Amino acid sequence: MTLPDLVTRYQKSVESTLQATLEGRQHPLYQLIEYQMGWIDEGGTRQARPSVRVHPTLTLSICEALGGDTAKANPGAMAIELLHQFTRVHDDIQDGMPDHESRPSVWWVWGPAQAINTGDALHVLGRLLLFNMGNQGVSTSQVLGATKVMDDALLEFFEGQYQDLQIREQVTVSSDSYLKMAACRSGALMGCAAQIGALVAGGQKDLQEVCKDAGRKLGLALHLQHDINELWGTKPDRSPVTIVRKSYPVLYAIETAPVAVKREIGSLFATRVLDPRDLPRLVGLLDEVNTREHCTEAVQSAQAAFLSALIGIGVKQDLLAEFEAFASYLIKHGMTGD
Repeated sequence: MTLPDLVTRYQKSVESTLQATLEGRQHPLYQLIEYQMGWIDEGGTRQARPSVRVHPTLTLSICEALGGDTAKANPGAMAIELLHQFTRVHDDIQDGMPDHESRPSVWWVWGPAQAINTGDALHVLGRLLLFNMGNQGVSTSQVLGATKVMDDALLEFFEGQYQDLQIREQVTVSSDSYLKMAACRSGALMGCAAQIGALVAGGQKDLQEVCKDAGRKLGLALHLQHDINELWGTKPDRSPVTIVRKSYPVLYAIETAPVAVKREIGSLFATRVLDPRDLPRLVGLLDEVNTREHCTEAVQSAQAAFLSALIGIGVKQDLLAEFEAFASYLIKHGMTGD
């Protein structure tokens, strides 16, 4: 598959810089981090697993688009990737997912307790790495500003995570409530990535907020596309999974479908976990009321809002085309930054 230019421009330097954060750290805990990052297998053997690091790519490309020095933004970009991985480790535990992408989750291999340690260590490493921006000529006030941006984003993520877990237990949830949750849950760190790129480039608060909103819109688009892929199985090489939550397509259908369809959808979710054998029937009901089309339009709308925000801050046409190709690639391949 052909990677977008924004990815290939930074991919090698991002990966090498991330790996350098663990240089000299010999404690066995860091092997679990290397596994989560995709650098070793369960037995500790080195492996090449090229990754599309969405968050640092967004930070560096926004910094570049605003005329900033990407070398100064580099530590912050890597910090956000480590924070993202911290949330993923904990999310896998909360979801009870034995697999992360195409291999076992950290908690499935080493147990939940050690996985929690791994996630917490990733969090600390991310914060420590953020302070390295000072060594790249970033002012102390900017470093402190970036730290606040990052901590605010994490709090917003946790709020979204709380709402996501609550939604799974609730009988009735509005689609608007779900969209607000998704904007926090999947948009917070993406917005943080874009905002720190703008901050390091010297952007004022108003400009940073526009970039933050752009990142949030991209995160929302990826979240909704994930919901589509989870039900209709359009993500390449995806194996069938048990659906354990009412995602946006389901909630939208419950709100808008005829009463008979609503009742049947509700009966399929009579228990918290949907039986995988009921998935084809659920998809059939959703197709009856054109749910997939509506959700695809919602993805396209969020993607358009992402690009519109970039136009608003004066991103040049050639670079704007690269951002568009980047977003389209992530959506097409069902990527969420994992």
